[in-house]
Amino acid sequence: MVYPVLVLLFCSISDVSCLLNSADPTVLTTASSSNTLDSQFTHQLLLQEQQLRIELQKQITNIQSQIQDLRTNVVTCENNYRNLQTKFSDMNANLSTIANRQEVAFFVRLRNRITNHHQSTIIVFDDVQLNKGNAYDANIGTFTAPVNGIYKFDLVLSSDVENGHGEMMHNGVNILDVYADKHTQSWFGRGSGAIIVLMNKGDKMWIQNTDTGNTVINAGIETAFSGHLLFLA
Repeated sequence: MVYPVLVLLFCSISDVSCLLNSADPTVLTTASSSNTLDSQFTHQLLLQEQQLRIELQKQITNIQSQIQDLRTNVVTCENNYRNLQTKFSDMNANLSTIANRQEVAFFVRLRNRITNHHQSTIIVFDDVQLNKGNAYDANIGTFTAPVNGIYKFDLVLSSDVENGHGEMMHNGVNILDVYADKHTQSWFGRGSGAIIVLMNKGDKMWIQNTDTGNTVINAGIETAFSGHLLFLA
């Protein structure tokens, strides 16, 4: 009969195949080697990734440090810029002050000696040696401040009698007395004084006589009135 033979043949083929598959050592070895290689490759990839991460972190840290340095430099540059702006403003102010600076100075003397002046009479120093800025008026003997500022004035008087007095007047107010009384027959009397005063533009300064009667104030190099602007105020 045909059917029993076919069944036997089928069973024989299946058994042989199973036996061959289960007993082949080459197939098992190849599979095991493939798994080992895959594991090693994966391990190497993980190591490379870790090294790349470490290197990348170093670069990030270095960049962050550079950024911080740049920020510090920016702050320093901003401070330097502000300081330069301040210095530039100060320089402009100084240049403006220099450009607008007033040169004021005078030195005057008497051409002729004065005798028997009336009290409170202005002494007109008419021998002008210096009048920078033309603030002193030799016609009336008065100095007029051209700008607000701090001024210095000096007065020297000489006399050959007992009465040789003068007073320095600021806008009509006596601020300094100078006495040049003669004490001996062989020497002239001589007195001097100096002041530093704040004057506004238009303020006036003059010297006037304080005595009555026999008064003498010598002329020439023995008597002089001077003043100058120290600085603006």
